[in-house]
Amino acid sequence: EVISIEERDANFHKIWLGHIVESLDLIGNKKLKVLTFIMDNLNSENMFLMTYKEIEQKLGISQPTIAETMKALQESDFLKKIRAGTYQINPDKIFKGGKNSRLNVLMQYNEIDNKEDK
Repeated sequence: EVISIEERDANFHKIWLGHIVESLDLIGNKKLKVLTFIMDNLNSENMFLMTYKEIEQKLGISQPTIAETMKALQESDFLKKIRAGTYQINPDKIFKGGKNSRLNVLMQYNEIDNKEDK
């Protein structure tokens, strides 16, 4: 029996998100630090639970910069604000977990707009 190994993933860039974000954080600005912090502090339901004041205390970044970053992340559909200090991250952008868990969180994420419309 002869086994032939064929390379099929040539000409593709492989990206390990954690390492890329870590590198960008080292060279990036304060807004990127806020994004990295959010990604590092998600719970199992893709929620980020922290107020601007708490973020400021942890990162040493001003609240106006945090507010500007959060607004930009909402406008780009990276996250949705549930209430002050409670945000759900779009599982189409980032999610840690299995397929079924992601689909459940995606349904919750999409329901946020429906609740606001009522």
